[in-house]
Amino acid sequence: MTARPGGECDRLLAVVTRYTQHRVRSTQDVLARLRRAGASTGTAAQVVAECRVRGIVDDDACAQLWADHWARRDYAWSAIRLKLSEKGLDAQTIDKAVHTLGSASQDEARARHAVTDALRRSSARSTPHQASRLARTLASRGFDSDLIERILNDTFGPRG
Repeated sequence: MTARPGGECDRLLAVVTRYTQHRVRSTQDVLARLRRAGASTGTAAQVVAECRVRGIVDDDACAQLWADHWARRDYAWSAIRLKLSEKGLDAQTIDKAVHTLGSASQDEARARHAVTDALRRSSARSTPHQASRLARTLASRGFDSDLIERILNDTFGPRG
């Protein structure tokens, strides 16, 4: 960085370093944090550029880590894409990250895993109430209603 030691850029770099210390952050997350810290647009861009050089901010790594995180928690491919987009990641970065997840072809496996996991953790017998709760859970994770219905029919039998 061209700023003198102890200058504004150094202060903001310290802010970003603390902000990224415990969680991976996207460029947009970092820019928003810098704006809250009072950085001008130009200074924020300079600090982000320095963070990229130092490896503190890496949108590709951010997208991959978050995509993997949500996939392990049995979210649908479309929901993962939406969540990455909400983090301010661009379409190309998102495409690279979700490509490793097998796209929508893996949705059924993730949905079935979510149901199996929920049933395993549940001490109650299978009930219509449990099926409804699982349907809401799957829908909140972005799964298609036809897929949800098919999986619940396979698990609980046809519902009336």
